[in-house]
Amino acid sequence: MTEMETSSWKHDTRPRTAALITGIGLLAMAVIAAIINFGVIVNLVVPGNPSATAANLTESADLVRLAAAGFVIVAILDMVVAWGLYIVLRSVNPSLSLLGGWLRLAYAAILAVAINSLLSALRAGPMDPALAAFFLESFDSLWQIGLIIFGLHLCVVGYLAWQSDFIHWLLGVLLIIAGLGYIVDGFGTLLIPDYSLDIAVFTFIGEVALIFWLLIRGRKLPDVGGTNAES
Repeated sequence: MTEMETSSWKHDTRPRTAALITGIGLLAMAVIAAIINFGVIVNLVVPGNPSATAANLTESADLVRLAAAGFVIVAILDMVVAWGLYIVLRSVNPSLSLLGGWLRLAYAAILAVAINSLLSALRAGPMDPALAAFFLESFDSLWQIGLIIFGLHLCVVGYLAWQSDFIHWLLGVLLIIAGLGYIVDGFGTLLIPDYSLDIAVFTFIGEVALIFWLLIRGRKLPDVGGTNAES
């Protein structure tokens, strides 16, 4: 790192501040996403029955709108997290840290498009059950594509954590495993009919560990650069 780069960072967001903001953002989006997925989305689709799916959409219209609003909040938080992780990890490898940030932003963009499909399904539900089911399937396909990108993001973040001298190598490994779980599930759902492994349910531990590390150990990051803190 050059003296000029170090000097410019003194006026930038401190890594410990970015770690705290990122940890809070990850925790908030985990809670919101869990409520949306298990409280609303999983109860909408009735496989092989477009009429029942459309009826669920109509009956749960207000909940679906709230779910869409929740997803918007998650997408915004993803942008904040992309920035925060870049700040925390850029001292390890600025180029890879930037790539990790862009991958998370790409995931947020795909999520935004998927939200539109969800709202389109809601609008089509009362008039055209088949079209509503199509939009819900489109939402799910976009979601799976987004999760593949998200998995790549976690792999990059995990590699940076593994290479760093201020994060325990095991957290890096767990993040890579979590990323691979999303990638396998995403491709499996898109390519294999009736795919049901759901590997990410068992590999998400790295994401939870990252939240705790950011909120607890991230406070010990130095003011500039984010290196040489205790792991």
